[in-house]
Amino acid sequence: MIRQTAAFDVLAERFGIEVVDAGTKELFGRYNLAPSQLVPIIIAPDGRRRLLPARWGFRPLWAHYGKIAPTHIRAELVVTRQVFRDTLRFTRCLVPADGFYEWKSIPGQRRKQPYYFRLKGGTFFTFAGLYTPPHPEEDIPATFAIITTTANEMAAPVHRRMPVILDPSDERRWLNPFFVTPTDVLRCLLPLPAQRMEAYRVWTLVSSPQNERSQLMEPVSTTPGEAHAGRGNDDRALRSAIE
Repeated sequence: MIRQTAAFDVLAERFGIEVVDAGTKELFGRYNLAPSQLVPIIIAPDGRRRLLPARWGFRPLWAHYGKIAPTHIRAELVVTRQVFRDTLRFTRCLVPADGFYEWKSIPGQRRKQPYYFRLKGGTFFTFAGLYTPPHPEEDIPATFAIITTTANEMAAPVHRRMPVILDPSDERRWLNPFFVTPTDVLRCLLPLPAQRMEAYRVWTLVSSPQNERSQLMEPVSTTPGEAHAGRGNDDRALRSAIE
């Protein structure tokens, strides 16, 4: 799941948006975006950056009636699988965010513990993504997936993979419609250096996309003995505060 809470005007200025599809502005300000939901992505097929609403779950046109719609694609596969190679050449996208969630298994606990990852200072960034264009005549929206890479030292204790967070200097390269070979863009798909990130434990309520409030982002206490023993009561208290 990802978090994308900035106001539209702020993101438009940060990422140089020139064109906005109808209804896209309404998709901003989300604390708990999940697969299958509509998410604003940034594309530049003609060199001008535009916002496009896209469903999170990659579906080529020929696969729209199938059951497989990957939300994440391994960086290692984008040049080895034919379905991704063509997309890598022509339909790369940026997915703006200010953080993402990942879950860690805890020995003796049935539920996994969610962690929230962000850049130090809480600045906005983009994930590297691949998308499929919309087909309005068939009422088929654009779709997209986020590319993942090997986890850096910050993320590895929680999960062995992490989404590709693009360095701002690589965003232009990733979107450039004239860079169409793997050599042009694959250098963008490296793990972001761990020292540029921070992470902390958050409420297990973020595991449900139905929960959509800023209170979910409050850190969970890491005091020994508190971390797990009181989690059920804490979650119930938080739920009653936001419902």
